[in-house]
Amino acid sequence: MTRPTALVLPAGARAVLLDHMRAAWPREGCGLLVGSDDTQSGALVVEAVHPTTNVDASGRPDRFEVDPAARFDLMRQLRGRPSRLIGHVHSHPGHPAEPSETDRRAAFEPDLVWVIVGLADRTTPDPPVTAWTVVPGPEPGAPAAGFRPLPIISRS
Repeated sequence: MTRPTALVLPAGARAVLLDHMRAAWPREGCGLLVGSDDTQSGALVVEAVHPTTNVDASGRPDRFEVDPAARFDLMRQLRGRPSRLIGHVHSHPGHPAEPSETDRRAAFEPDLVWVIVGLADRTTPDPPVTAWTVVPGPEPGAPAAGFRPLPIISRS
């Protein structure tokens, strides 16, 4: 499996992503990223952000779970198309835009990029947005061993 060199995040996709994360405050917001590979640069290009409902039932504001039904619906829509599910996004309300231990334990799919938004509050004008690749666990199906930062390239 080839690791991407960067994540290209167009301004429109970034705006959708941030609007949804702010709307979820003070809970973690979440969503799915659709995109494609830029074969020349090795980057992943975000083509669309699909906001989803956080269905985490723990009652904790610092947890998220993407609605499985929304994910399956999106995957069905993408069948036979050149675009694919490339990752997901979630926010860290009041915390840094870095993967937590909870994130590491939840990362089972090394092909998906993790994008994290660090929101100090709902009105943070330009919150940090980071991207990460998953370092696979010791065996298939095991949680991630960790994360590696992935540069984000902004595009208008």
